[in-house]
Amino acid sequence: MEVKQQLEASVIIATYNRSAGLARALRSLNELDYPRDQWEIIVVDSSSNDDTKHAAEAARNSTGLNVKYVKEERLSFTVARHTGAAAAESDILLYIDDDVTVEPGWMRAVVECFRSDPNVGMVGGPVRPIFEVQPPEWVLKMDGIWLSLYDLGSETQEAGAVGPNLCVRKSVLNKVGGFPADAIGVEANGTPGTIKKICIGPGDGGLCDKVRAAGFKVIYVPAAVAYHHIPPIRVTKSWWHSRLAEEGRSNAITHQQEHHFGSIKLCIKALRSLIRIGEMAVLWLIAPLRGRPAKKYIFWMSYYFSRMRNEFALARHPDLADRLWEIDLSGILPGDYKELLKHIP
Repeated sequence: MEVKQQLEASVIIATYNRSAGLARALRSLNELDYPRDQWEIIVVDSSSNDDTKHAAEAARNSTGLNVKYVKEERLSFTVARHTGAAAAESDILLYIDDDVTVEPGWMRAVVECFRSDPNVGMVGGPVRPIFEVQPPEWVLKMDGIWLSLYDLGSETQEAGAVGPNLCVRKSVLNKVGGFPADAIGVEANGTPGTIKKICIGPGDGGLCDKVRAAGFKVIYVPAAVAYHHIPPIRVTKSWWHSRLAEEGRSNAITHQQEHHFGSIKLCIKALRSLIRIGEMAVLWLIAPLRGRPAKKYIFWMSYYFSRMRNEFALARHPDLADRLWEIDLSGILPGDYKELLKHIP
């Protein structure tokens, strides 16, 4: 009897209504220099209503890539990631987003790092931008992490990983209990019948923390290069205000879920956030006198304002954080979901 060869790697792409971006990502994977019989691609479709399934099947038929299409009825990014892991035949999981492309040597660099040390639990690499429109100068001066960009230079080192280019051993992912909560809903772009994305958890950064806490290394590999394609909406002031506000909400909910503060403690934390809003306002006013860009302080005011509002909301409903995490991790909406949303600023 012929013994089936164990695959070296499984690429997982969780996607929703981005068939054009998915097709571009698959074309990029078609250029990898790694032997094709040693890896697979798993496309996890969170019930898209565009031609996502066709894009996956077309790539398989036209390139011969080992593309598996998996339908996931639950609309949760975290659930989709776990569904991809369950379908994977390899212990090495390479997660990329549907708006990402990679260098031909990306997979080789990742797999070699995992092979070099059994204590390596996660691998990340540079995530560099490809802007679809020329960004304003102020965007280039902002911290790239808000665009999921990441580049620590040319030295291999223990560091972290970000979602567009995040690789983990399946055995380690299972050992630490999977990804923590990330968000409810999706970036729907006005699609009817969808739930607007609400950030509620630490996602990728939280997984890095869990993997380190379990005694494994998280390694940055400079040769594992990915590119994040940045659409025009993400170089606008309105998007940046929204992005920082979502981070404020996420941090407030995450800290409550981790520590279960009482109402008084949460009110104190909210007042501290109010003080930080004042500090950001002062820095914004004096930034021109110091020759520094002022816009970032305006965006940080959005962060602390959102955090303050959510800390006050949690003071009124202390169990809200646990319920929100449960929704994302299960992908199941409770019957009172709409009522629950009313409590989230």
